[in-house]
Amino acid sequence: MLLRPTSLSFSLPSRLALLCSVAAALIAQPVVAQERAQEGAQAVAQASATVPASASLDGAAARPDALLEAPVEPRYWRRSREGWFWQKDPPPVAVPKPAPAAPRAAKPLDPDDRDLAELDAFKVRLERALNVATQNPTEANVMRYLEMLTQARQKASTFADMAQAVAVRMPWIDHTLTGGGRPSLPGAQRAYDTIRMQDRDQLLREMAQTHGLYFFFRRNCAYCHVQAPMLAQFQKKYGFTVYAVTLDGGTLPDFPNAVPDQGLAEKVAEAMGVPTQHFVVPAVVLAKPATREVVPVGFGAMTMDEMADRVAMVVRVRDGGAGRGSRHALAALVGVDAQPQGPGAESGDPSLLRGLRP
Repeated sequence: MLLRPTSLSFSLPSRLALLCSVAAALIAQPVVAQERAQEGAQAVAQASATVPASASLDGAAARPDALLEAPVEPRYWRRSREGWFWQKDPPPVAVPKPAPAAPRAAKPLDPDDRDLAELDAFKVRLERALNVATQNPTEANVMRYLEMLTQARQKASTFADMAQAVAVRMPWIDHTLTGGGRPSLPGAQRAYDTIRMQDRDQLLREMAQTHGLYFFFRRNCAYCHVQAPMLAQFQKKYGFTVYAVTLDGGTLPDFPNAVPDQGLAEKVAEAMGVPTQHFVVPAVVLAKPATREVVPVGFGAMTMDEMADRVAMVVRVRDGGAGRGSRHALAALVGVDAQPQGPGAESGDPSLLRGLRP
């Protein structure tokens, strides 16, 4: 192929580029022809390998060009339009879907769960019937609610009867036998009151060996004049040492040797957690010099029995609700052995009460 000069004028770089392109085309022609021949031979060889021997001759005779129809992937430089800087993703692999799991058998309900579910459903129906009857009190709505209310009362009555029948076989939960409650039989009530009073009096006499009482008063207080004789009898009966403290400097006939307050009332109130402005008289405070503990017995006028019960209550609360008094009362009422415990078992020293002096 000859290149004829044209009337167009090219620059030197353009001419060199054109010459190089023409030379590359002339050189590539035999190479491309040779590659095509090699590709055809490879296709024939692959087709021959895949066709069985018994059918190769028949197929070739029937269709001479059958061996040339095998798909051949062209060279990469022949696929320049697809681009050079990317790679085809492999075809997605089909993932087999897992077989659907067989439905699990429903777990049988526990008897307790079944009962609770029925109770919850009944409560929902009862509340719904009540709300509907309240909002729209027709005869039908009210009748429906009253019927369900009757069912609820029957359930409660059945429970009460069963609980009473079972409690008969459980004497350890009977509060009248464990010292925590007063019996209903009149004769048993008298025995209970007598034993409890005797046990309380014994407890207070033992506490008097290790405890004392503060008595705060004012001379111009009418309740203080009522409380003073009661406290003097309490002192005489149980043996408590009473330290009378006057807040206004005056005295009372039953406590002529009262000492004036010099900040003791404020300290005691602070120790008990009582605000000073709420510390009223008459005030009786139980104190234990050995541990410097103070506990209020009461504010205002009280009888001897009230003071005795409150002092004994301090011991019961401290011992977790039972106290030594309850244990001794239980021993006398039901005939069990009572171990010496609580404040009664402590060895008291009257000299310790000197620490109560203001």
